[in-house]
Amino acid sequence: MNNFWITVMHTASKRMQSKAFIWSTVITMLIIIGIINANNIMSAFSNNEQSGESPSTVAVVDNTTNDDTIAEMLASYEEGTFDYQNYTEGNQAEALEAVKDGEFDFVLTLKGETTNLEVEFFGSSTDYTVGQEVKQDVQRIKESVVTNQLDLNEEEIAKIYLPISFSEQPLTENGEVQTEETHMQAYWMVYGLVFVIYLIVISLGSMIATEVATEKSSRVMELIVSSVNPIVQMFGKLVGIGIVGLINLAALVVAGIIGFMISDDNILQSILGEAIDVSLLLYAFVFIMLGYFVYGGMAAMLGALVSRAEEVNQAIQPLIFLAMIAFFISIFGLNTPDSTLVQVLSYIPFFTPQLLFLRIGMGNVPTWEIILVIGILIVSAILINILAARIYKGGVLMYGKFSFKNGIKQAFTMSKKEN
Repeated sequence: MNNFWITVMHTASKRMQSKAFIWSTVITMLIIIGIINANNIMSAFSNNEQSGESPSTVAVVDNTTNDDTIAEMLASYEEGTFDYQNYTEGNQAEALEAVKDGEFDFVLTLKGETTNLEVEFFGSSTDYTVGQEVKQDVQRIKESVVTNQLDLNEEEIAKIYLPISFSEQPLTENGEVQTEETHMQAYWMVYGLVFVIYLIVISLGSMIATEVATEKSSRVMELIVSSVNPIVQMFGKLVGIGIVGLINLAALVVAGIIGFMISDDNILQSILGEAIDVSLLLYAFVFIMLGYFVYGGMAAMLGALVSRAEEVNQAIQPLIFLAMIAFFISIFGLNTPDSTLVQVLSYIPFFTPQLLFLRIGMGNVPTWEIILVIGILIVSAILINILAARIYKGGVLMYGKFSFKNGIKQAFTMSKKEN
């Protein structure tokens, strides 16, 4: 047992003290903060470029039957970000020519009656929100004009726009109804776990395999095996790299929180809500741990079959493919968690951590099914690691060109001889 903890501490400290780990963690944290604040950064540069410029001007050509009422109200509208000007010097074609001459930025044409208003907006901006904002401005003015025409007082207008009282109740006594808040909370937590599992497979799996392959290529493995049981060594490396992964994950979570705090975005509030779902967090932790040992055991086994660090990527390619498949299925399954494909694949151990958590977070899964699938995952993790330990025991002493099929046979043979 003493050798196990020595291996754990040596593996963890070696990785955490390496410059590559420190710099990659810091750079990843900065990237996460930057991605979260991408809109604010782009807006800051955009504002700097546009500082001192006047608002975009919109020439309003009013062809309605209301004697320029809407055009005049738009011209006096001060709540929007555009400068609307009632164009009375000609028709639509002449207004478009005025835009070419630089007098205006956009042209807005109004046709028909107020109650059935037809609006055309002419612009060359690549920002789709420009048209949406103009549409909202015209809609507000139209509502104001119509209510004035109906001679409604403020109390009657308030009654029209008074929101309804709407509540949802479960069909069964102990049932649950998912609100927008709980849906967003579950959505982002599930999305985050899917990304974490994918990150674990790509980074930690590669880290475990590279660790073993590097020791083999430098012949250090022969000295280690002589003093430490290979199986103890393998699980020590798994736990040590797992600790490094948890520290790395904690750093990324901190970076995400800092990013949301800087951006002042309401996504973090949507995720956390007034009271975070503790059970969902517990499920996330369980699936991350079990998923790590499923993929980590396979990575250690594959790493033991190669003789050089350069062959690691080739060896763990099947694991990367599995992780990518699970990742893409999970992303598409966020909107259809109850689909037959997601339900069936959630029973496969390599997909269970992502897909079962997806189903729990975004849908309703019976308790018996959760226990059953988690039980299958636990048994699979144990069997995979037993198999990986047997192959690892013989594989660490093997040298030569990597071959998955022949390598496993040879590793089993050498493992039996060691016994």
